Amino acid sequence: MESQLLVRSDTTRTTLQPLTDSDSVAALLDALRLRTVRELRLALPRRPYDRRVRERAALLSSELVRRGAQVRVLHLADVARDPAQAEDLRRIAASGAQLRALPHLPIWMAVADRDLAIVPSDPGQGDSPATLLRGRSLVAGHQALFDQVWASSAPRDNRAGPAGSAGLDEREREALVLLAQGLTDEGISRRTGLSVRTVRRTIAGMMTRMGAQSRFQAGAEAARRQWI
Repeated sequence: MESQLLVRSDTTRTTLQPLTDSDSVAALLDALRLRTVRELRLALPRRPYDRRVRERAALLSSELVRRGAQVRVLHLADVARDPAQAEDLRRIAASGAQLRALPHLPIWMAVADRDLAIVPSDPGQGDSPATLLRGRSLVAGHQALFDQVWASSAPRDNRAGPAGSAGLDEREREALVLLAQGLTDEGISRRTGLSVRTVRRTIAGMMTRMGAQSRFQAGAEAARRQWI
């Protein structure tokens, strides 16, 4: 039933369907792969949803980027506290999606094409079940909230694309690509032929230039600027 709702193209129909557990949310994210999606907005705090939901969101976003869709993701800045979520976000960043980090992100949501959303039934309740919203009149408020938070979290340096990578040499670019793939300093050293010390110095210099406070943030920021 949920899969049929997602695939229908009638955006004038308004529906509201409760989702009782994380399995239902994960199944809906899988079902979105059957739909032609041009825009996807994701807000991904650590809770209340479990790792299965985050994994499905990461797979969906990566696939949509490959299809040419615009994918924007809001996540918590301190993802290092959750290695599993950090890995999911690293995959999303490597796919080419746009990511922005926030110190506080209380609500989970997935908004597709302005007419479909999966949101908490009660945002004020930490373990609230989710609800599927369909129809632009129901989704508009969540879309507007996401866009407002996205705009307010824009980094000071808004450079993007090849022009934003001026001064990035081939060694730095290769190190960034391998960093985004999750390689350690030793792994990058083996792949590039550089010493571990040179790798660390190169990455530290790029982190300073991007204003990144962690290596994961550096990889995500490099993907956002389309440096890799």
